Amino acid sequence: MASTTLNRLKEEMTNNSSTPKLPTPPWRQPTLRDRLRFFIGIPLLLALVFSLVGIRLTHGMAYFDALAYMILHMFIAWWSVCLGATVIKLSLRSLRPPTITVCLMGVFIALIPAAFLFQALGDLYADFYPIFATNREDSVYPSWSLTYLLHFIRYSAPVLPTFLAGVYGYRYATGVDWYGYEPQVSKQETTTETGLTTTATAQLIKGSKLPDDARLIAIKADQHYIHIWSDQGNDLVRYRFSDLPNALRDCHGVQTHRSWWVNLNFVQSYKTSSRKMELIINDELNVPVSLSYKNAILALLNNN
Repeated sequence: MASTTLNRLKEEMTNNSSTPKLPTPPWRQPTLRDRLRFFIGIPLLLALVFSLVGIRLTHGMAYFDALAYMILHMFIAWWSVCLGATVIKLSLRSLRPPTITVCLMGVFIALIPAAFLFQALGDLYADFYPIFATNREDSVYPSWSLTYLLHFIRYSAPVLPTFLAGVYGYRYATGVDWYGYEPQVSKQETTTETGLTTTATAQLIKGSKLPDDARLIAIKADQHYIHIWSDQGNDLVRYRFSDLPNALRDCHGVQTHRSWWVNLNFVQSYKTSSRKMELIINDELNVPVSLSYKNAILALLNNN
């Protein structure tokens, strides 16, 4: 079975038209380190920059007192617009608007509630720092008046370009698009010149209770059963793993291990260490690659 799969891989590598395309940036799944950098690191960096530049409200304050204020201020601003963009992304997922639209709408719905949080933070600081209270004497309290609206637009204008720079800059540097959507793959895809279809669906697995059009992501042997991951749920089916090559012979999936099969269209990235290799599907699912398949699969991935 291993030699058959390896030969099939070699045949696919010689024909680019039949090679499954891996998702490319900006559709890499974020890791915990990505989240720490984006949601913690960026606002901290912004706070440091603005504390060094100085703003009107903190003029005359000791540096570390001003820095503490800027840290709190930036966390409120950054987390508010991130939350707003997330709400927009989830609400409009059926329409799949571009990232810039999600960001623009997210900033719009988030900044007005954030303004009241800024006001509460200012009230707190004014109680402890007389110089801060003096600096904010001319500030306008949140209301729905035209005066406050103009004041709000004036002081919140830098938020939008800063947020966009953070989102697009992080995407460029790391390949993570926080507010974009993963590329869709149609249920009925074209047939390649070799006659192989790129769609592996649950209807090809006899006994599966998944919807027929559920696209297979990965399959793992489990004694006399196979565990199936798909884009419409998981399933456990009594099935011989050795029958998979025949059932999925026209699909762009490959065996990566004596007990694993994977659809390469769903592979986000891969990692290697020493003699080990794993294909990263998402935050919850990594597929191991045994040494006997490693070189062939690496070549197939890099060929994309």
